[in-house]
Amino acid sequence: MKDISEIEEHVDRLKLKKPFMKKKTAVVVSFAVVLMVAMASAGLISHFGEIKTVAHVAQAVTIDGHNWDDPIINFEGTVKPGCCYTSTHTIEVDACEGMWLDWETPPIEGVDVTIYEFEDGGNCCNHILWELELEVLDGMATWDDFDVQVDGIDVYSYEAQGGDPETWIMHNIDLTPFEIPCCGAHMIKIICTACEPWRYFDPYGQLAVNYAALYCEPDVSSQCCPGEPVLCDEVDIGNPASESGHYMDGWGPIEPANSGGVYGGINDCRATWFWTDGDDLPQTTDAPHALLELSCEECYEESECDCEHPIMETPFYLDVGESMDICYAVHFSTMIAPGEYEISTILVPVDPPQPL
Repeated sequence: MKDISEIEEHVDRLKLKKPFMKKKTAVVVSFAVVLMVAMASAGLISHFGEIKTVAHVAQAVTIDGHNWDDPIINFEGTVKPGCCYTSTHTIEVDACEGMWLDWETPPIEGVDVTIYEFEDGGNCCNHILWELELEVLDGMATWDDFDVQVDGIDVYSYEAQGGDPETWIMHNIDLTPFEIPCCGAHMIKIICTACEPWRYFDPYGQLAVNYAALYCEPDVSSQCCPGEPVLCDEVDIGNPASESGHYMDGWGPIEPANSGGVYGGINDCRATWFWTDGDDLPQTTDAPHALLELSCEECYEESECDCEHPIMETPFYLDVGESMDICYAVHFSTMIAPGEYEISTILVPVDPPQPL
């Protein structure tokens, strides 16, 4: 058995060992942390920064504002063999440099596609007046004779027939022989030519007029299929809203409210005569008359081209910000077989032509 002094000596040795073990452990932990930091600082970054933007790129060349994947459809419905159908389009360059362009149309037997230059925008002055419509009452008496002038030119004369019942007649007056340009406004003069006024309607007169309309020539030339005449302007005479802006002069009140007549069943026409004592006979330059103005200022506003323009030379060049109007014409042979045809003309970029 160990004595007290040996036991105390053993306890003292144990006390010395515990602090040494704690310090050693702390050193090991600290070293592990330093090692982890060193490992992280040794990695590589993938880049040094980033500038990022989202670009919405517009198309360089457009037709009527349409992009390449938005085709323009024309000539809906049934077309007639032997006819030429036309439409106008605008090509525009919206880029930072000009471009050379050309057209490609896959051939179809019996179909001919031609593209024309179109610089006038459908100006009315390139066309002539086609027709004047006047709806006038031929009453029971024979005092409904009249002449018509357009811009001072004698274009029509009518001798009343009379009879019961009285009759509204639509006079379709051909203006093509006079070759009056469509542009601007046109003064229509309706002149009473009866030998005397009808006494039962004095002072209002007896020549009742209900409607007037002015047409320009069709929007397709004789080289193509004849189109419909273009309506320039019209007036429902006796309707104040329709009459507004047409500079009407020399007309009586709206009939029949002020005359008691029935006027062939139409109740919003106007009559003209305005006979007064001392007037010469109507055949003189002082003949009673009424005026109205019909305008062709915008008769080709929805501009339809024709085939009288020069054929477009290709390839063609459009500069930055430049636009061009073209007339797209499709002619169908009289011998074309009936059916459905898909005609596709595309606009493509091309290399500049080489100098000769």
